[in-house]
Amino acid sequence: MNPLAIRFFSVLAIGTTFVFPRAGLALEEHAGLPLPNDFTETWWRDGFPNIVNDADWRRIIRTGYYWCVFDTDTLQPVRLGPASESLGELSGAKLALTATVDGKVYRCTGSSPWSRFEGPRLIESGRFLQRSDVRGLVFTSADGVVLNGESRLEMIAWPDQLGFALYVRPGLQSIVGGDRSFGRVGGGFGLDGSNHFEISDAECAIPARFTLSFWVYMPTDYRAGKHTPWMLCKNKHEEVNGNIGVVMHEQGVPEVRLNIGGGKQGMISARAAQRHALRYNAWNHVAISYDGNTLRLFVNDHFAVEEKVGKPFVPLPGDLAFGTRQDGAKGFEFRGVLDEIRVFSDALDVGLLRSITREPSGRDLQIKPLKQWSFRADRPAALKIPREQWRQASLDLKMVQHGETLASAWQLPGSQVWSDETWQHVALQFDPQTFTASEGVEPVQIKAEDRSTGKPRPVIFESNVGWHRVNLDGVEPVAPPNGTNPSHDAVERINLRLVNPTNRERMVRLMFEKSAHGIRQRIGTPITGISAMLRDVNGRPTGIPIQLSKNWHVHREAGTHAGQWFHGISQVRLPANFTKEMELTIAYGHWGGIPAASHAQLSLVGWGGNQLWDQSALGSWGESICYDPLQAQAGSTITDVRPFLVTGLGSRTTYNWTHNVGGGDFIRFFKPGGERMYHAGMRASYVRQGPCLTEVTYSGSVSQTPIHHAITVSLQRSDDYVVGTYRIRMNVDEAVSFSRLVLFQIGSDTYATTREKKLAVGDAKGLLSEWVAQWGGNEYRGKPIECRGRAPWASLHESEGGRSDNSGAWANRGFVIREWQARLGGREVRPWIAERGLDLPGGYKTSTLDVLPPPGVNRLEKGDYLDAVIEHLVIPQFAKDYYGSNVAMREALAKDQNTWRMVHRQAVGDQIHVTVKVGRMVHSWPDVRVAAQDDRVIFTMEGGLGHVPVTVTGLTSPKRGNLLLDGKPLDQAVHGNDFWQTEYDARTQTWSRTYNLPGDVPGERTIVFEP
Repeated sequence: MNPLAIRFFSVLAIGTTFVFPRAGLALEEHAGLPLPNDFTETWWRDGFPNIVNDADWRRIIRTGYYWCVFDTDTLQPVRLGPASESLGELSGAKLALTATVDGKVYRCTGSSPWSRFEGPRLIESGRFLQRSDVRGLVFTSADGVVLNGESRLEMIAWPDQLGFALYVRPGLQSIVGGDRSFGRVGGGFGLDGSNHFEISDAECAIPARFTLSFWVYMPTDYRAGKHTPWMLCKNKHEEVNGNIGVVMHEQGVPEVRLNIGGGKQGMISARAAQRHALRYNAWNHVAISYDGNTLRLFVNDHFAVEEKVGKPFVPLPGDLAFGTRQDGAKGFEFRGVLDEIRVFSDALDVGLLRSITREPSGRDLQIKPLKQWSFRADRPAALKIPREQWRQASLDLKMVQHGETLASAWQLPGSQVWSDETWQHVALQFDPQTFTASEGVEPVQIKAEDRSTGKPRPVIFESNVGWHRVNLDGVEPVAPPNGTNPSHDAVERINLRLVNPTNRERMVRLMFEKSAHGIRQRIGTPITGISAMLRDVNGRPTGIPIQLSKNWHVHREAGTHAGQWFHGISQVRLPANFTKEMELTIAYGHWGGIPAASHAQLSLVGWGGNQLWDQSALGSWGESICYDPLQAQAGSTITDVRPFLVTGLGSRTTYNWTHNVGGGDFIRFFKPGGERMYHAGMRASYVRQGPCLTEVTYSGSVSQTPIHHAITVSLQRSDDYVVGTYRIRMNVDEAVSFSRLVLFQIGSDTYATTREKKLAVGDAKGLLSEWVAQWGGNEYRGKPIECRGRAPWASLHESEGGRSDNSGAWANRGFVIREWQARLGGREVRPWIAERGLDLPGGYKTSTLDVLPPPGVNRLEKGDYLDAVIEHLVIPQFAKDYYGSNVAMREALAKDQNTWRMVHRQAVGDQIHVTVKVGRMVHSWPDVRVAAQDDRVIFTMEGGLGHVPVTVTGLTSPKRGNLLLDGKPLDQAVHGNDFWQTEYDARTQTWSRTYNLPGDVPGERTIVFEP
């Protein structure tokens, strides 16, 4: 019989009415805590449509109070209503978006299709808030005219409130082709994608030593053809002797080209780094020089890239074209504006080129150009493309359901002209259960104060989102009392005072914000490891959750919400006529002197792709394990993985980014014909986000199959190495055949960034088999190995690094199977492990280690299941690479570095044996979890490496209780009470506490928790 019964994986119930208990409970302790229905989840109904065949662009929002199914193609709610009804029974609603400009009415008729930066995006996602938008809305009048405007629709979902906000501004005017365009100095030459500007060889003879410079205005849609566009090109194309050119790659990155001698053997090119990309919607000064030895490219006052050539350039006849490939081939067109072209008879240095950017007209140049071209002086100069000029503009947003209408409107004052970049918006917040608009003014009072300085922090209520924005930029970190290691151990502490002066309960929604320059911590990359907690006035964690969302990418095509930011989002239920005082505490590197564990949603709006991506970290020195539940970016769930406390990239510095040894996946299913079925309906449930232990569940199904699965991922606070713990659950509703089924793999079929020369499999007793990896081939190598013993493990060692710079430390990988129950093919089975050689793009070859069903099983039967716990290990390769404080870890590395013995050490040493004397054992992985009896727990524990997470559940108060280790109070505090983590279970109305006990201790230890 299937012991799991996991047909539905959400951690919280739906459609049930809960009454918040008041009588007999401490009001102060329970005030502010969430109810069981206070959660949100979102997913694509059929899976991410870009990878799942025949999937619709329908996003589902589910909370404990309502459903919403939203079609991002038509911008219509397909289903909307209370969670107490089934999804199929819910009615639809009509969303009407209207813009009126200069007397003409335009109605929204659709949106841009999904692409890297356009279409539907997920902005921030977590326990309390799902915020998404759709970019590139299309507004059309009754006579078919499309409004030239920029617009997007935001969808804001809180547990009990849903909102829509329409943002609009005038669009940029089109680039006018030819010499009628605006310019940098007077007029310029517009390249509209269908034309180009060409100078004959007779007019433009390039000397052997030269500098060719020009100004170019580059819009975001500079790519007008299907190929990489040529900004300039002399002498046909890159394989022709005498060719000179600049092509534009993605994100505005230029590449300079030169051909000396002809053919492919004569081609010379150098691509600039991303930091030297051209600015969008702005003028850029670009220059190419050749001094007889070195080809150089300069962008905006800066040397961008060079390539040593070492032979003379012999000028040859050939015309010079701007905006296309000079031979007239189609698909290479560039869109933009050209101005002030100059050819110099020498290779100018940066100083001389800067004089051009300071004075674009060139009147005061120290060296005169050999040739120069300007355009019409009677045309205007402009630093940016002008926007449309709108008068008599208005915006309307209406929601209609069952004949009821909710509406919001905005109108431009009659005397104004709207032609700047300012966004105007209309917004509507409402309760989907009753279809009533939310109050526009929030009556509660919020005060925030920097505890270090006593200075108040700005608090603004934003009705379009429904939150109080609390800005924390520049908050001063609190250094440890003893003054040691202030950068790692420092925390930020903000006093909060929440007042509800009304006679009914109010929901206070809080967003704690830090922007690009708001983090005062200066070691490592602090935004990667933020942990945020709400504590009481005595510094004890309350258990009120904070959702962690952030972004650190800045691609300019992304527009709104790009750039570095952190949002800590929470909601607090305030009783009537009640005041609650708390402290917001933010930790970065350490919590209680030990590297903290955190799990946050990393928004991809600044990177592109724009779907759910999560990032977990130990400390604040880079990401540790990243997850892509939709498999939208790389076709796998585990993406970037980086070793911890080893020397970093390039300069081999400490406390910084390390190499990516990523790739891994769960439940990869292939149909009998070999077609892969991707994961569908994937949603995330956030239970613990740090700083002692994380716990997040990704659940869904395999598309077009009867297979449902859930993966619970955890990371624990520690000081040795990265251990990701995964509980993998799978249920099969009906029989289904397959050609290949991977239950778990390290390294992914579609994403693998490192490779190891040796592979090994064993168990607690030792080694079963070690062999030399056979990279490549996209096939299984050798025979699979059945794992029969206790604590089966697999090691990938003798890493030689990946495809990037090999400086800095690499890491070996492995996994340990801690628990395993499975029925596959209708019978109970053990795990099998096999090597699979991979051929990846670019000729890169590597291998994965896959956990598989037994050989010969190619069909799952109804009632088959999997319930397994697997530890994913990222182990420093050499002792010299590791600079952490764990002495036992360093000694083990010195003895067994770069071998399978390090994984075997984990399999044996972290096998924990627990005997409970008071309380009830819940589980052993990822934490030792014991339910309290009358707020008391007593148990003995043997084993454990690093720091062992221990959780006591079922506590009746977050304030009372201490943990004793072998009769002595456990105290890892630096700032007081800053070494444990508290969670609140709304269903049982009890709390839990998680501690991290020192490992690497021989013998049995006694743990007591007492009130």
